[in-house]
Amino acid sequence: MKKKVLAEKSLYYGDVSMPKGFEINRKSLKHNMFYSFLEEMTISDNPKDYAHKDYKLISNQPLIWLRDYLRDHIRVKYNLTLVERSQHANIFRPGEQSFLRNHVRDLDLRNSPDYTLIYVVDVAKDSCDLVIEYDNNKRKGNTWHMTLENNHFYMFPSDLKYFISENKSIKFNTIITINYEYI
Repeated sequence: MKKKVLAEKSLYYGDVSMPKGFEINRKSLKHNMFYSFLEEMTISDNPKDYAHKDYKLISNQPLIWLRDYLRDHIRVKYNLTLVERSQHANIFRPGEQSFLRNHVRDLDLRNSPDYTLIYVVDVAKDSCDLVIEYDNNKRKGNTWHMTLENNHFYMFPSDLKYFISENKSIKFNTIITINYEYI
């Protein structure tokens, strides 16, 4: 008897453990994100667009190191070669949650990203979850919940819908999203 896997949806996650002396300066990343937030530098000016709550990221050294680490780590550990397509920041006030969304453009699959990666810059402990919606061919609407932790990444196929649950803390939660093309 033989088995052949025809399709698979995988979730990759873990901590970002940089070599000593090269740790990601998450405080600098957070300042970068809040600058965009305070200046209202959103990806979209349309209040009906999901990207209206996504903020532009200004490139700085910690962001470059983070992106390089994630790309190289994923290539070595999971044998996936990825090219960055887009990135944005999200800041969630107390009591706020994200939209249920994915990053695939149904009318432009060719130019849609293959993977979405969530990097947690700073969230209060046990304050929110990443909720991913998936189906297993027969049962639709299943969800996978993962409590978000600081300095961790969560990567999954971009066609899966997801959201960040309500921020149950009294502080702002900050998260970076990076979309990749698989080559």
